[in-house]
Amino acid sequence: MKSYDTELMKPYSWLKRQKYIESSDSLGDLSYLNWKLESKIPIDQIKYDPNKYPNEIIPSDVIYMLDNFYPGGFHPIVVDKNFNLKDGQHRLKFAKFIGLKFLDAWVIQECDKVEVIKRKGSIKLKTVVSL
Repeated sequence: MKSYDTELMKPYSWLKRQKYIESSDSLGDLSYLNWKLESKIPIDQIKYDPNKYPNEIIPSDVIYMLDNFYPGGFHPIVVDKNFNLKDGQHRLKFAKFIGLKFLDAWVIQECDKVEVIKRKGSIKLKTVVSL
């Protein structure tokens, strides 16, 4: 994974030629949450059920990503060990729209429950593990 740096925004003409865009690892090591960072997960293996997701996709957010894509801010999605999407529905929709074949993902290992709470543009991660 590449580190967050000052790369320039990429235009749509560049985006649509990519099959894989390496994500930023600026979130650091999340192994303390029992999450493992996996590279190049095939997009067609990622399962997304909008009925089980807490919020719906906002098309203007996906369009904003297209118009203002900054590789240093492209974070991995979050999936469980069965590749069910837990966080990153806009990134997944964006990736499918531009034709990516692979995405990086944080894969939640063994734990009973994981909650992803979004607050004013930031993400607060909370893991509840049974003892």
